[in-house]
Amino acid sequence: MKQKAPGSDPDKNKAKKTRELKEAMSASIAVSKFNRKRMMIGMILIVLLFVALVFRMAYWQVVRADDLREKALLMQRVDLEIDPVRGNIYDTNMAPLAQTVTEYELYAYTQSLYKDSAVGTARRKAILNELVELTGEKEEDLKEKLEGEDNLVKLAEGLDQDQVAKADELWGDNVVVQTRVARSYPNGDFASHLLGFVDSNNSGRNGLEYEYNSVLTGVKGRAVRTTDSQGNTLANGSSKYYQAEDGCSLVTTIDEVIQHYAEEAVEAGMKKTGADSITCVVMDPKTGNILALVNTPSYDPNDPYEQSDENQLKAFNKLSYQEQSDYLSRMWTNRAISEVYEPGSTFKLVTSSSALDSGCADDNSTYECPGYINVDGVNLNCLEHHGTQNLTQAVGNSCNPALARVALDMGAETFYHYLDLYGFLDQTGIDLPGEGYSIVKDPDTLYNVDLATTGFGQGIAITPLQLLTAVNAMGNDGILMKPKVVRQILSSDGEVVEEIPDTAVRQVISKDVADEMRDIMLYYVEKGGGQTAYIPGYRVGGKTGTANIASGGGYSSQTVASFVAMAPMDDPVVSILVMVTRPKKSQYGAVNAGPIVKEILEKVLTYKGVERKYSSDEEPVKESNLVKVPDVTGMNSTQAERIIKAYGLEPQAVPEDAGDGFYVVDQYPKAGSKTERHGTVYIYSDTPASSDS
Repeated sequence: MKQKAPGSDPDKNKAKKTRELKEAMSASIAVSKFNRKRMMIGMILIVLLFVALVFRMAYWQVVRADDLREKALLMQRVDLEIDPVRGNIYDTNMAPLAQTVTEYELYAYTQSLYKDSAVGTARRKAILNELVELTGEKEEDLKEKLEGEDNLVKLAEGLDQDQVAKADELWGDNVVVQTRVARSYPNGDFASHLLGFVDSNNSGRNGLEYEYNSVLTGVKGRAVRTTDSQGNTLANGSSKYYQAEDGCSLVTTIDEVIQHYAEEAVEAGMKKTGADSITCVVMDPKTGNILALVNTPSYDPNDPYEQSDENQLKAFNKLSYQEQSDYLSRMWTNRAISEVYEPGSTFKLVTSSSALDSGCADDNSTYECPGYINVDGVNLNCLEHHGTQNLTQAVGNSCNPALARVALDMGAETFYHYLDLYGFLDQTGIDLPGEGYSIVKDPDTLYNVDLATTGFGQGIAITPLQLLTAVNAMGNDGILMKPKVVRQILSSDGEVVEEIPDTAVRQVISKDVADEMRDIMLYYVEKGGGQTAYIPGYRVGGKTGTANIASGGGYSSQTVASFVAMAPMDDPVVSILVMVTRPKKSQYGAVNAGPIVKEILEKVLTYKGVERKYSSDEEPVKESNLVKVPDVTGMNSTQAERIIKAYGLEPQAVPEDAGDGFYVVDQYPKAGSKTERHGTVYIYSDTPASSDS
């Protein structure tokens, strides 16, 4: 066999393969070392990250554990405020003037109720008709809501329980009802300036709603519970309920009947006088209680931003934002207590009583009136030449020179002392917001002319309430009473929480002077310039006033015509002030305010059961004023009321909420008896009349 020579190809190949294998093994060893290094670095990083994560978890679970636990509880806790029920406001006989009512809002799932193809055209039309009948909404408005994009829409609000029950009967789960607590004033604009109103947050604005807001509001409650993300209470969660405390209610001194008389008379007076506004306050002179308070134009506290008069609404809509704001502010202002005015001749009662009590005048004092009085070179004029007169006659004649002389005889120090006693240098402190301050000149810098004009009611500005409160002292043996509107505060259970007492402020004049002043007031109505308020059988006393309105540093031709009165003068039970601002047809208080005073007083005295006492001169009037009472027993109340009114009498249902169309089971006064014209005939209800009666 032939041997291979060294260095032949096979040997070379073998050597090459061996070399390649060694090189491959060296490279493999080098790669493995590199990988191990990378793996080591990776492991170190993983360990470091794990350690960092452990420390981070320890930080959150140990260091921040309490903080996180608190945040988790906050996220799971639902804390809801529970609104209390706002207290009611009643008149003195517990007739509601303001109350909180529960109203219902009706929502519908439009898809299932209306839009679904399975409903059908005929059924859709029927649903619309049912909704219109139930809610009173317009068909086109309801249709637009039902056909809109939203599935859940509000169809109506202000529904009652009967309507809600009917909705559930008709549409079941296709509708949803939500409750809403709302403030309601059942008599509309009745006594609105006294009551005030509430805003969208149910917080009082103006009037008693504002003055007693904290009393009426109550205390909010809370419902706190722990829930999951869906609002379900957790099994191991906590739940706490804090009951809301409902607000207290107010019982006012306002008599709904007297307030009604006053508002009717003032409204009629607005038409007769063409005045810009009329203010009326009716009080009990012996207690200081406000029995009625009227400002007109008025507003409806159920919707205090709207004007009830269509012409006023059109004018309002044309105003700028600021002008509208000013307009609303004026509309809401209680002028009886907030606005000051020059009282004019009504103030002569204050001047006269002060002079009599101080001894600067008496029954023998006389005063000359040649038609003017000259004070330090200034002539202060009178409408007539009254000649020589005593104080009673001077007030009866409403003589400016005479009362100017009375003030000058007293001097500034004495006169201002009585102004202070009567309360003209301070507020009355009535329990209503926004009471104004009087404008009285500084006595230290007072000129004689200023003192003289103050004597007959010019150069001094006071509120209507200040004047009536002062005059009330003359009907209360000289004692000044603090005026008030609220007499009781009741708990939500109806228990008396607080009794507001009558408050005697001080003795202003003596009882004898008060008696004499009532005689002077009686003389003015029966024999002087106040005969427009004369009522046969009732001893009415009072004083008129006509004051020009200050303008541009002087006085304009426009006036405030007023009348202050009380009755009966031997034992006053009611006092009244009527103030007519800018009357158009006549300037004077007797003409503008007198008829309003007479109408209110006659009705109030009759309502209070004050017996007429006719003098011998009034006997013929007495007979002509009596009316034979018709027999209405057994009639339908609507027919009975028509007949009673035809006889010149006023029907009154008993109870007042008897409604319309009941049968009259009894009456008082009895048929055939005689009673005063415009007197009240009470008709009594037992069971309601049938619908076809």
